[in-house]
Amino acid sequence: MDADNSLAQGNKTFISPDAGGRKRNDTVVMGAVQRKLETVYPYMKGHWQRVSFEAGALAEELELNQEALEQLRVCAYLMDIGMIDETIHTLIKDSTETGVDYMQNADLRRAVEKHPVIGARKLEELGFPHPIVEAVRHHHEWYNGWGYPDGLNGVAIPILARVLSVADAFVSITSDRPFRAGCSPAEALEEIVGYSGVQFDPWVVPALEKIVTQKTHAADTLIDKTLDRVIEEFEA
Repeated sequence: MDADNSLAQGNKTFISPDAGGRKRNDTVVMGAVQRKLETVYPYMKGHWQRVSFEAGALAEELELNQEALEQLRVCAYLMDIGMIDETIHTLIKDSTETGVDYMQNADLRRAVEKHPVIGARKLEELGFPHPIVEAVRHHHEWYNGWGYPDGLNGVAIPILARVLSVADAFVSITSDRPFRAGCSPAEALEEIVGYSGVQFDPWVVPALEKIVTQKTHAADTLIDKTLDRVIEEFEA
């Protein structure tokens, strides 16, 4: 890692000079973006923290290096910065469509599909490292090339974007939205596995499968232990 992208260890604050030589506190930027997004899209509260957590877990399972792991966690907070753009959130606010119909509105879809480009451009202006800028630009690309904004496919999609895509989808599917209830982790995993090699990287999906299976097993084990203890106390 070069000096411009150095990580201040200990307090997990990311500091790097921008083009003008000024210093930018990435934690402050991340917090400001999160607060603004949650103000504009209140039903998304907590979404970016959860994506950051899941992306970090995937990075660890995939044995990505520490720099990539930290960059993924930053990306999770910044990936939707483009959705703050007034031309996008005004259209969404005024839209009467919900659920599947939400993106059937051509004007709305075209506007929303601009947000990765708008976001990447803003992060580039702020002096964020290239891997973060590229991950934000490409986190809606599909593994088979059907995504946006550039129609990249396979490993041409940056690895951070491919991991971020899986984490974002898992959190989205398991979260309640105004037009639908969230699915269970098992249901979300089944849907994502079904799109492995289509929307999602088939190298990343098994890592999610392992994480979800381990969590389920841990939860089941805890329930079994609790029931055993209750039975023992009842029979005593």
